[in-house]
Amino acid sequence: MDRTIGVMCPAITCFTDSDEVDYERTRENLEWAINGGVHVVIGVGTCGEFFSLEEGERQQLAERYVEWVDGRVPLYIGVMHTSTRVAVRLAKHAEAAGATGVMSVSPYYSNPPEREVLQYFRDIASAIQIPLCVYNNPGASGVSISVTALAQLAKEGTARVIKDSHGDPSRLHDLRWLVPEETSLVYGEDNGAFEALLAGADGWVAGVSNFMPRHSVRLWDLIQAGDLEAARKHWYQILPLVNSTSYTWVFDDRPEERPDFIQVYKHALEYMGFPAGRSRRPLLPLPESELAYLQSLVDDLGLTRETA
Repeated sequence: MDRTIGVMCPAITCFTDSDEVDYERTRENLEWAINGGVHVVIGVGTCGEFFSLEEGERQQLAERYVEWVDGRVPLYIGVMHTSTRVAVRLAKHAEAAGATGVMSVSPYYSNPPEREVLQYFRDIASAIQIPLCVYNNPGASGVSISVTALAQLAKEGTARVIKDSHGDPSRLHDLRWLVPEETSLVYGEDNGAFEALLAGADGWVAGVSNFMPRHSVRLWDLIQAGDLEAARKHWYQILPLVNSTSYTWVFDDRPEERPDFIQVYKHALEYMGFPAGRSRRPLLPLPESELAYLQSLVDDLGLTRETA
């Protein structure tokens, strides 16, 4: 069984000046990413700002994504929620709409113990026939799922795909050792993607593919072709921009993971000529002091909507 997934684009959601979902611009950026070669699309996920969307908006976007993608690439819909009941409802809706699969992070805020986390995923998977991508993101959910627990979910058929955003690419070795051969393992961060792909990740959820899809796919292609010298050279070319989406020290010498990466994507797109707009509050635009450096990185790489 081919478990290869490739570059997954966690698509952004655009908003109008009156803070409504801008379906036309959201679709336009999606089309650009698909034309840029991404292999899979994730709609209504973290980069899609699911956390600030109402349930009806999430369902409407799921339906639109199915229509827009139109079977050209696999489509996963984010169904994350603090409530199992709502997550199951969103998953059933995504399946009925025609999504390839659904994705969820652990229930957040309540800081549940592992037995509750595992049951949450089992409840979602048992309610649908399409694959569930189990998403481990300790930083966002407040819960770190152990390698053995993820392997358990894979062995029992709950997790058909595992997205690990733990921050340590070496965990992929342990997961591959423990999970069934057919389980797809994808790396869920931009920083560390080079190491993760070399470690044999079956896919990369590339947030940066929102504003440089061709460059993201090129890294994947070079590594898959075994041209590691060219892959390393390409990685070092895009690394300053990748780092700018991952760490605040790029701007102010504080080695901390930056929480406002979605705004970085949108500001980069704006500078490249695409009106991505602002994010919904509580997310705020980047400070002016950071924009000049971000723009210089875009210029240094020569990014435009035609080349990125």
